[in-house]
Order: sequence, then structure tokens, then C-alpha cells
Amino acid sequence: MKPIDKNPPSLRNRYILLTILIGLFVTIIVSFSYQNLVTTKDSVNAAYEGLLQEQTHIEEVRNTLLIVNKDINLFLLDPLNENLIQKIAANTNAALKSLNALGKSKHPYHQDISALTVIAAHNVKKLKTEVEHLIEYRLDINKQYPGLNISANIMESKQDSIKSGFEILINEIESNSIQLNSPEIYPLLLKSQSIWINAISQTRIYMANRLASFTTEILEDQGKSLKDIHTLFTQNLQKLQSLYSKEDSFEAEDILKNALHNSQDWYQDFINLRKISESDQWRSDTLIIKTRVFPVIEDISQNIIDIEKSIHSEKLSTDEALKESDEAFNKLIFAIIALFLLFIASILVSMQWMLFSPIEKVSLALRSKAFDIDLPNIHSSNTREVGRLIDAFVEMDKEVTLRQTALEHQAMHDHLTGLPNRFLLNQRIEYHLLNSERRQCPFVLYLMDLDFFKDINDTLGHAAGDQLLIEVSKRMQELIQKSDTLARLGGDEFSILLPDASKERATRLAEDLIQKISQPVEINGQKVNIGISIGMVSYPEDATDMESLFQYADMAMYTAKRNRTGLTFYDATQNIYSKTRLNLIHDVAEALEQDQFEIYFQPKINAENGEICGAEGLLRWNHREYGFISPEKVVEGAERAGFIHKLSLSMLNKAVSECSQWHKAGFPITVSVNLSVRDLSNLDLTDEVKLIMDNYQLDYGYLTLEITESVMMENLAVSLEVLNKLHDLGVCISIDDFGTGFSSLAYLKRLPVTELKIDKSFIMEMNEDANDRKIVSSTINLGHNLGLKVIAEGIETQKVMDLLKEMGCDQMQGYFIGKPMTPEAFRYFIKNHSNA
Repeated sequence: MKPIDKNPPSLRNRYILLTILIGLFVTIIVSFSYQNLVTTKDSVNAAYEGLLQEQTHIEEVRNTLLIVNKDINLFLLDPLNENLIQKIAANTNAALKSLNALGKSKHPYHQDISALTVIAAHNVKKLKTEVEHLIEYRLDINKQYPGLNISANIMESKQDSIKSGFEILINEIESNSIQLNSPEIYPLLLKSQSIWINAISQTRIYMANRLASFTTEILEDQGKSLKDIHTLFTQNLQKLQSLYSKEDSFEAEDILKNALHNSQDWYQDFINLRKISESDQWRSDTLIIKTRVFPVIEDISQNIIDIEKSIHSEKLSTDEALKESDEAFNKLIFAIIALFLLFIASILVSMQWMLFSPIEKVSLALRSKAFDIDLPNIHSSNTREVGRLIDAFVEMDKEVTLRQTALEHQAMHDHLTGLPNRFLLNQRIEYHLLNSERRQCPFVLYLMDLDFFKDINDTLGHAAGDQLLIEVSKRMQELIQKSDTLARLGGDEFSILLPDASKERATRLAEDLIQKISQPVEINGQKVNIGISIGMVSYPEDATDMESLFQYADMAMYTAKRNRTGLTFYDATQNIYSKTRLNLIHDVAEALEQDQFEIYFQPKINAENGEICGAEGLLRWNHREYGFISPEKVVEGAERAGFIHKLSLSMLNKAVSECSQWHKAGFPITVSVNLSVRDLSNLDLTDEVKLIMDNYQLDYGYLTLEITESVMMENLAVSLEVLNKLHDLGVCISIDDFGTGFSSLAYLKRLPVTELKIDKSFIMEMNEDANDRKIVSSTINLGHNLGLKVIAEGIETQKVMDLLKEMGCDQMQGYFIGKPMTPEAFRYFIKNHSNA
């Protein structure tokens, strides 16, 4: 690296100066443009406010005229409603007020509409006058109906005059004031009087029909009828004139002459009445509305339309101004953006020269350092800040070099044991996956979990647990090769990667690991024993990707732990997630519902006299497709499906039922049934056992419930509670597979146990294995010292049987004594054994 100038110019100062210059330039341009935009915007806003007021005023005019029109119609129906008259006047005045305000409107884009508003105001005033005229005529019945005026005022006086004349002439005759020569006069007078009265009545009927709005056909018929009546009346008057001319009467001639003249005028008035009645002049208010009010309203409506067109034109002008303002604003925005882009471009150019290029060189140097290659030359910077950055890089380079190795080791190794961790193991697996894919080289992956580590950790403390993990790690390292990878994955879980390894080599190494780990470890002066469960998976036979390798190895490990075999290679048929396994779980549920499970019995004998003392009830299931399924798979399926307790109760019921049959047949022996973890965690178990025993009237002492150490220790508090209740009933409790778990003697004292059952893994090889013999002998002595019966299972030879008798074992069970058999076969077996 070249030496760096310690006093270069500051990049910050250059940047500030450039920012100020460009900022001033941008500010001036933006301020000028912004001022113009604000002015235009204010004008447009003022115009829109004015337009809004104009639209409000014209809308008020339109609405008030609509109300006036509606109120006029209501007034015609209810002319005595003073409120309507006042509303019409008030709304008309309101329309005039709005028009006046509209004519005075001013704004920046205003068009002169005063001429239009003046015309509209004139028409509104005209409308007001015509409406007042309409109100006047509507309130005066004679003005409203001109025909009524003719009938009531003009025709009525003539009617009365003619009637009075007839009354005078008739009275003159009836009072004998005159002696008539012609006898026809009096009857003719009465007849003529009646005809006239009929004519008056017909006139009134005609008016009534017209007021009732009957059809013109009826009115025409009535008019013709009245014409005939008048003609007949005229003829009678003329005849009376002729008769009275021969009589000595002072008034008759004048009366009849006036009557004839008045009747002619009266009929002419009726003709005029008909013309009015049968035309649109019948109601003057309707005529006023049609000919004077409605035309004015139409004129005002047209005035409003014209004004609205002008307002719309104003709005278009304002919209155009707003559009131009927005375009100018957009141009201003684009100009600002362009200026800022120019500013950024200038900054970028200067930064490229003064900052980016030097930083890029520093970054190249950092990358070179990251990939452990030669560093490029870093030239001196022409800015103070970058110079400091280069100085910092040089110092950092020194520190990184010192710490990198330690960090890499820490990131990829377990801090407690120093073994590779999961991350480093994954890297190596990925490498071997790629390498094996090219070269077709298999490898084996272990997953290992320490047995009972948690109990040691909880009992002796975490520090003791850490010491144990370190010791286990050392023992494992002693057995593996340099090409193998031993890793701690966390807690008590370890893994080994064996490249280019066959299953045979993997199995041998696993067996060596189990033997090595099982040797006692001394921690703080106390020896502890520990085991290990190893699950193994092979590439590419079992899996071809890392996720599946770990998953299958984990399955194999838990299979080894569950079956207590120490080591297990992955078996695809044991995959609990396989389709076959899922179908099997479904079939287990179906078999339980259909009572397809059978119970077989394996006899137990008394070691001292060889007599049958009991039998163990064993689950059997003959699957329709797969044949006999192992009890372990059935139990596993029932546990996963959640009905293991139901299955246990079913087997218990079958066992107790069969035991009661033995007793009735004269064979008072015991029966034992295995319980699961779920059974012991069920607080109702005691009541369920009691119900079954009472149902078959079997003494509780003839039932033995077998539990494994692991089941018992799963939830010790609940187990103690349930087992104590069962013991109080008189049920015998047996620890099955004793010696394979991690039972504490302290717990063993607390449990209401009546017998220990030694696991067959110790029994089957005890004839050849001295260690197994010692374990069996110690277990028998331990059980007797605790006051417990001891049962040995897995007896397959006479030698083992004899050896167990010598050790003092109480009861024995195994294929040498009798294989599991059906209930019928077992009954036959005990009968023959008894006879023998």
C-alpha cells in the first residue's frame, strides 16, 4: 500500500459547497414558478367559489319556482288556505332575490349574465302579477265561473219578472177581478207558468251538471231540451196575447209583452251561458293558468337554462384554467425532479471521483482478504474521510487476521467437548453427498443419544453431566478414524459420519462404541453407568439427501432406544410416516372396533416344584393382508391413534374372563397383563380394573399387572398414585424387563411391587456369558432382599432352567416351558400338565 497524505481536502466541505450552490439555483427557480402557480391557483379557487355561489343561486331560483308551481296547484284545490298564498308570494320574492344576487356575481372568469338575470327577474315579476290575478279570480266565484254570473245575476232577474207577471194574471182571475170571456185563458196561464218553472229548473240542472263536470253530450241534450221548452213557452205566450186581446184587462197586454221580450232575452243569455259553459272560458282561473301563468313559467325555465349555459361556459373556462395550472405545476415538478437529478448526477460524478472509486478499492481489498488472496494496492486518497477509512481498514486487517482463526473454530465446534458441531457436520455431509454422487462412494451417518443421561444430570448436577459428556466424547474419539467426523449436535446427542464405509464396518464400530460407553465412568468419586442408542442410515441405500438422512437416522435411533437393542439400522418398513404404517394404524383402530385382537397365553411354572402357577396374556393380531403383526407395532399404532388404553382394557377383559374359566375348571392360577404409559397415567384405571374383576367374580390376588421400568419412570408421581390404589385392591404389580432400564433402588422401595421379571436378554446368554450370570444372580438376591418374587423369562434350554433353580429363582417362563398359545390350547396344556 502507498503512503497516504495526512492533510487532504475534506469531502464534506466540497459536498456542502456544491449543495449550497445547486440549492440556491433550485430555490430561485422553484420560488418564481411557485409564485405564479399560487396566483393562478388562487384565481381558480376564487372562480370555483363564485361558480358555486352562482350554481347555488340558480338552483334556489329553480327550486323556488318548482315550489311556486306546486303551491299554485295546491291553491286551486284549497283556495281558502292563506298559508299557500303567503308561501307563493314569499317564494316568488325569494326567486327575485336569488336572481338579483346572481346578477351581481363577480369572479375572475365571470361572464356577464346580468342581461339574462334581468329578463328572468322581469318574468318572475310578471309571474307574480299573473299569480295575484289568478288568486283574485279564484277567490271570487263569479269571476272564477263567468257562466254563474250570467245565471245568477242576469238571467235570474228576468226569470223573476216573468214569474211575477204570471202570478199577477192568475191572481186577477182567481180574485174575480176580471170576468174572462174565454175559458182557455186560465188553464193556458197555469200551463205556461208551469212550463216557465220547468225551464228555470232545467237551467239549474244544466248548471249543476256543468259544475259536476258531466260530459258535453249530456249538456248538449239538456240545451236542446231547454230550446224546445222555450219554443213551447213562446208559443203559449203568443196564444195568450191573442186571447187577452179580446178581454178587458188593464195589465195583461203589458205583462205578456214584457214576458215575451224577457223570455227572448233570457234564452239569448242561456245561449251565451252555453257558449261559456261548453268552452275553456267556463273557469277563468284555468284559462289564466293555461294562457298566462304557464307561458310565463316556461319563459322563466328557458331563462334558467340560458343562465345555466352561461354558468357552464364559465365552468369550462375555469376548468381550462385549472388544467393549465395543473400542467404548469406538473412541469414545475418535472423541472424540480430534473434539477435534483442533475444535482444527484453531479454528486455521483464527484462521489465517483472522490469517494466511490477509493471505497471500491478498499472493498476489493476486503474481498481479497475474505478469500485469502493477495491484496491489491490501495492508493492514497484525495479526501480526508476516505483516507481515514483506509487507515481503519489497515488496522482492521490486522485484528481480523488475529481473530479469524479463533472465530472459525468457535463457530464450527462445540464449546464443551471441542468436537465439530452441527454446522460443520452439515458442511461435511454436503461435501460427501457431492463427492459420493460423482464417485459412487457410500457413507454411513450415525445419530447417537445417551441413555439415562437426563437422570444422571438431574441427580448429580449439570457439572457432572458436562464431565460425563467430555468423557464420552474422548471414548468415541479413541475408536474412530481420522477420516471420520464425530460431532456433538447438542445435549446428549452425537453424530458420526463414516465416509466410504460399509454397513459391516458401521455395525462393528457401533458395537465397539456401545461396549466402550457402557463401561463405568467415575465422576466426583462416584461411579455411574450409562448406555447409548445408535441409529444408522446408509447413503445412497436409505436416503440421498441430508434432510432424509437425519430424519431416518433419528427414526432408527429411537427404534434402538425403544427396543433397547443399542444399535439399529434404518428400516423403511419401520418408518412411521410411510403409507403402509399409516394404513396399519387405521387397521388397528378398525380391528379394535371389530374385536379382531386375540389373546394368547404363555405359561409360568413354579421353579421349585415345576407346577403351572400362572400365565402371561399376550396380544396377537392376524392381519388380513400382512398376516401376524408384532405386538410392538400394534401397541405403537394404538398409542399414535390414541386408543392404547381401550386396547389394554380389551386385553385385560379377555385375560380375566379366561382366568375365571380356569378357576371354574379347577386350576386356580394367576394371569398377568402388560400395561402402557397411557394406562398408568389414567386415574380411572383402578375403578376399571375393579369393574372387570367384579364382573367375573375373580379374586384380585389372581391378577398381575406388568409394567416396564421406562413406563413406571415416565410419570412417577401419577404412577405411584395409580399403583398404590391397585395394590390396595390386592392386585399384584410386577416390574417387567427388569435390568434394562434405570430404576432407582429408592424408587423401587417406594413402589408397591410384588415381583421382578428379569429381562430375557440376560437369561438367554447366561449359560455362556459370566457377566449375565452375575447380573441375574444379583437381581434374584436383590428381589429376595426386598421381599419380592423373581421371575425369569426367555428360558429356552434345560441348562438355563437348572441354573436358575440353583440361583433361587421363584418362577420361570419361556419357549422351553411353553410357547404362547390360544386360550383353547392353553386349557388343554394345563389339563395335560396337571395329569402328568
